Amino acid sequence: MKSNRNYSILWLMILILSSCSAPKNIIKLEPQHEDIKWLFGQSFAVDSLYGIIYEVGFDRTVNDEYWFDFHVINRSNMPILIDPVNFSYMAYDTLMNKQLVEPMSAIDPEEEIMGIDKSLSVNEARSKNQLGLSLIAAGIDIATEVAVISDDNPRNDHWRTHLFETTQIEGVENEIETQNLNMLREDWVSSTVRKTTLESNYSMQGKVFFKSVPSAQFIKLILPVDDDQIEMLFKQEQYAPY
Repeated sequence: MKSNRNYSILWLMILILSSCSAPKNIIKLEPQHEDIKWLFGQSFAVDSLYGIIYEVGFDRTVNDEYWFDFHVINRSNMPILIDPVNFSYMAYDTLMNKQLVEPMSAIDPEEEIMGIDKSLSVNEARSKNQLGLSLIAAGIDIATEVAVISDDNPRNDHWRTHLFETTQIEGVENEIETQNLNMLREDWVSSTVRKTTLESNYSMQGKVFFKSVPSAQFIKLILPVDDDQIEMLFKQEQYAPY
């Protein structure tokens, strides 16, 4: 019996240890560019073509995504369409061999906002139904309580229900989720580079997100300007968390 108990404890310890997640390496992308400027400790690669100026700085990696800060300035005499879905990058190893079959495009803010709006619509309908469900649950709980109290048989105590409490908890969880979705939506709307016609002598800035390739040694951003493009090379460095 003691042997079986020790065996069970051993397997429990193995299960607990295997479920623990080790801290990930910290990833930094350092610009390997001729023209670099610094802003509050962040380095920006700077390049221009046809009067369109791009200043791009790596921010951080979050949830396997590269976060970049973009500043775009239109010094040409014509308006230009800026759309992050046209931004992409190619990943390379140390010998500059491609690590992707085709360039990785930036995450589309409009698709993300649409997905959040769909979730909010579902939550709104769920919230409207919550009142009816709560009233029904309260009625069932009251009726069940009366039935149990008026019954002298203690074995019938299992009839008691807590549907109202359960529906209230679900309602609070739905409200918290809705608040989080609204905050996330506001971040996408106000903090990202979105599809914009940038007029002459105007500028815009915001974040652009890409899915990351942690195994790459170099990342080359590809930014279209009319029928040409600007390329910016970044070296990927990984730092152990301790």
